[in-house]
Amino acid sequence: MSICRRLIANAEPYWSAYTRHEFVLQLTTGKLSKVRFQHYLKQDYLYLFQYNRALALTLFKAENFAQMAQANQAIATLLQEIQLHVNFCKQWGISPTALQQTPESSACVAYTRYVLDCGINGSLADLYAAIAPCALGYAEIARSIVEQRLSPVDNPYQAWIDTYAAADFQQAAAQVGELLDTLCADLNAKQLAKVQQIFTTATRMEIAFWQMGLDLS
Repeated sequence: MSICRRLIANAEPYWSAYTRHEFVLQLTTGKLSKVRFQHYLKQDYLYLFQYNRALALTLFKAENFAQMAQANQAIATLLQEIQLHVNFCKQWGISPTALQQTPESSACVAYTRYVLDCGINGSLADLYAAIAPCALGYAEIARSIVEQRLSPVDNPYQAWIDTYAAADFQQAAAQVGELLDTLCADLNAKQLAKVQQIFTTATRMEIAFWQMGLDLS
């Protein structure tokens, strides 16, 4: 078992609560209310802004040019995805102005500032441990929905599912996992315990983010 898979296994029961959250189940069946999805989309836009700042820290913390190149590619990809997110929001009746004027939810602030704190004060492995649950979890959720054919043909959220089930996102998520494996390969037991604690905490933050969308909080 890879280090990344062990991190996921050791993050239970939180990992299952994250990837099988009620928000995800309702989105999968198409029963999620439009207002809840819109609320989530607006907060996700704010999340992506802070997530990109965290990715910028991976460039600063890089230990060689190969890691710098990976960081540069991740930042460039996310900047393109943010514009796609803005366009997607327009389709759901959310203007760019509305996105920019939306205040951050408590769940968004808590999650993103935690990730940034890990990046500022921790190692590159710590930072990727905080980043990884988002990419790995979304990839797993979408892949599971598609492979098990859980989504109805008339699901209004199919475009969201297809985005994260697409080959490019699945590959990007896999690369995050592979990089985290590489960064953790030579860590001692104490360092690995810290990485696990960060990964598990970020997973708990993902649960809170879904719950925020469900509660409209």
